[in-house]
Amino acid sequence: MKVENINQNFRTPYAGQQRKSPQFTGMSSLEQKITELLPANKTLSKMKKLEWLKGEIGGILITALGTGLVAPIFIGFNPFVKAPENATPEKKKEVNNTKWYTALRQPISAILAILFQVSALTPINKWLDYIINTPEYSKNFGIHVDQSEINGKSFVETTVKQELKKEGIKKPGWLKAITKGYSKIKEERKAYDDLFDSRVDEKIDTQIEKVANKFAENGKITIGKRKLDNKTLSELINKQIDEYIKDAQKLKIDNEGLAYYTEKAKMLVGNEEHLRNIFTDIPHDYKQLETYLKNLLVKETNPDVRRIIQDVLDHDEDLRESRISRTLERIDKIKDMCKGEYTSNKYLNAMSTRNAELDRIITKLKLNKIKEPEKATDTIITDSIRKMARNCQFNEKDNLLKSILHDTDTFDFDSSKLWKKIHKDITKGYKKLIENKYKSFKQITQVIIGVCITLPITCNALNWVYPRFMEIVFPGLSGVKKSQNKTGGDK
Repeated sequence: MKVENINQNFRTPYAGQQRKSPQFTGMSSLEQKITELLPANKTLSKMKKLEWLKGEIGGILITALGTGLVAPIFIGFNPFVKAPENATPEKKKEVNNTKWYTALRQPISAILAILFQVSALTPINKWLDYIINTPEYSKNFGIHVDQSEINGKSFVETTVKQELKKEGIKKPGWLKAITKGYSKIKEERKAYDDLFDSRVDEKIDTQIEKVANKFAENGKITIGKRKLDNKTLSELINKQIDEYIKDAQKLKIDNEGLAYYTEKAKMLVGNEEHLRNIFTDIPHDYKQLETYLKNLLVKETNPDVRRIIQDVLDHDEDLRESRISRTLERIDKIKDMCKGEYTSNKYLNAMSTRNAELDRIITKLKLNKIKEPEKATDTIITDSIRKMARNCQFNEKDNLLKSILHDTDTFDFDSSKLWKKIHKDITKGYKKLIENKYKSFKQITQVIIGVCITLPITCNALNWVYPRFMEIVFPGLSGVKKSQNKTGGDK
């Protein structure tokens, strides 16, 4: 799992670091707001709508586009296919006609490929989704592709769509815009999409939770009546440990950061009284707060305080009030780390100790990894998970560790909460595993179906359609000449 919130003592980024924003319920997407401010906003929005081209249908369409538009040019103007130098004009024309007859076959081939392959792709995918996600049939496949307990997203989306339909909830069509208006239908469609997405996420999370709870109870990931083998489970545990190590490494402060935060702490603590005066009883309205801060900035003569006020103004309007409260809280945290008596040296030592504690956690997690997954026993697996929980747990009374880890999603002081979370994280890793395995299985199945069924049908259709098409549209190229009406007999 990623670290969701970095310790509030170190929220402000120094040069070269990316700012981490806290998450607020009901807050609009920060990513969306950033995108809206970019000069190429419209271009980016249009490109985002083309993401579906990354899928299987997109691949077919792009291939067909190349076959239908690009290939004919290289075939028709192929310089290596030409009549002999001493050939008659009729022979040269025949060779040229042959090249273009072959070239024009490509667009027809592309159209037929789209018709047959795309039309066949949807039912094939639905059929594969159904058998892999339905316990009655999925039990006949390997456990690494069995999605009967944790369904694939496309299958869940189909299920949710059917459930909403039974509830009488349907996505409004654009034709209704004629009577209701475009903006109203757009709003209703967005409301449907939001409800649909939340239902899908909720269903997937519930399934993961169910498998994770069983895993926590019996030490095994269970799919139907089958249990995941120890080797695969050990590899999933090792991958999850790697993720926790990455999270701990993100919390460390490098040398550049140590210098930056030491200077920042001096600035905050040195102006504590003044900052508490100007940041008390601030307006809660976004616009009023912006005006209030701008007025403060104009009147302020202290350059350090001006930098702090400007830092708040540089944040999104949704985050400014929170930024102010975190700035005041940070002063308290800095003093706590120095045990109530702040000095630059004490604070620098405290941050160095902080890094040392994180290094200790990272080392413990590395030692926690299962050395030989193929030889792992049930006991080794259970012990590894217990050690993970201990290594990710901190004492709530340990102010140093609490100051480092209390705002993260990876570490916690509650052992029962950690136990459940670790099993859920490993289960999510298993979900990614079966998604990747199923993707490979589906691609192989589609290739087999394409070679054995779709391709022969497409080729037969092309052999039947193309000569008739050419006789009608390009009779000269196909060798068919219009009959000429004779006005008299032979003399």
